Amino acid sequence: MKHKLMSTTLTLMIGSSALAGGAGPAPIVTPVKPAPVMPAVKPAPPMPKPAMAMPACTEGGWAKQAIDLVTSKGLFIGYPDGSFDWCSAITRQEVAQVLARLLSQLPANQTTFDPAQLDVLRQGVQQALDGLKELTARVDAQDQTIADLQSQIAALQAAMDNMPAAGSGEAGAVGPQGEAGPAGAVGPAGANGADGAQGVAGPAGADGAAGADGADGADGADGAAGAQGAAGPAGAAGLQGIQGEVGPQGAAGRDFVPPAEPFRYGNYIGASYYGVLQNSVGTMARVMVGNDSLFGNFGVRLTGDIKVSGSTPGNSASGLVTYRGTTGRFDGILGVGGGYNFDRPATTNSTNKGSTFGELMVGVDYRIIDRIALFGEARQHYYFDGTNDNISSIAAGLKFRF
Repeated sequence: MKHKLMSTTLTLMIGSSALAGGAGPAPIVTPVKPAPVMPAVKPAPPMPKPAMAMPACTEGGWAKQAIDLVTSKGLFIGYPDGSFDWCSAITRQEVAQVLARLLSQLPANQTTFDPAQLDVLRQGVQQALDGLKELTARVDAQDQTIADLQSQIAALQAAMDNMPAAGSGEAGAVGPQGEAGPAGAVGPAGANGADGAQGVAGPAGADGAAGADGADGADGADGAAGAQGAAGPAGAAGLQGIQGEVGPQGAAGRDFVPPAEPFRYGNYIGASYYGVLQNSVGTMARVMVGNDSLFGNFGVRLTGDIKVSGSTPGNSASGLVTYRGTTGRFDGILGVGGGYNFDRPATTNSTNKGSTFGELMVGVDYRIIDRIALFGEARQHYYFDGTNDNISSIAAGLKFRF
């Protein structure tokens, strides 16, 4: 539609300019003014005629002959690169350039367009007007369609506003009610009301022969009911009945419960296989058992080291007090304690075996799952046998938590 509107504007402007300045049935008479005679305007030099390429966006061919005609006359010469941008709206500056070129040709040549060419322009103008009417009809039809759509949208919105709110999911069935507790003791009954007064007896009938019996006297009115006695104290409440089972869950579902933090067990046993860092060309095995959360983060541990091969410090056992720090699945452990080596001499000059030592331990655990963890630890033994030996070891293995 944009292309047709632009082409229609161009054709109407060109046709109006040509009809105003071309040869027609009656020549245009210019009145003579008393002002000084203006010098004759020299005809404009012929403009180069670049090759015009009609872009694909130009719809239809009803204005092509008129456009080709004004282009051949040099009124439209395109842009400096030789292109004709028919798809863009014409500007006031471009209209002024076209009118200037047309006026520059009129004084030298009053017959810029011959009758046949004027007929082509008139047909182009008429077809442009017809196209404008068609576009106007289309715009009116589109406006009516938009108005109909707006009415339908308003009706749909009103229908949606009147719709009942969406119902919630069906509630689950209520569980059976628990048994009722025993009833409390009944309070004492209130006092009885006073009896009503006796009615007056009717007079006796006269003794006549076979006289009829006198009518019975009317019954006395009933006495008013006595006031209600005060209610006795309430009995003790009966035992609560057993809670009925919860009915099936409704469609809404239960509230979301976030997952718990990684769980850890406090008790553990562990084993490793390692080599001593100094004074050794052999290997040892280590077994341990303990709990690292007896009192908060404090715990205890028992450790046994057993010679496997080569030269080692000897078999030993030790006990430690430990402290644990935890972040996620990682546990850092610090231990202090002492132990007994069964194979070292008691003193430097003694033949008796058995030497005591102090122990310092630093380690870290990583729990693969809640019950299985990998551990690595470094230990330092300080012997009290007169040798002042310090023996270090690093071990790694598995722990099982329970």
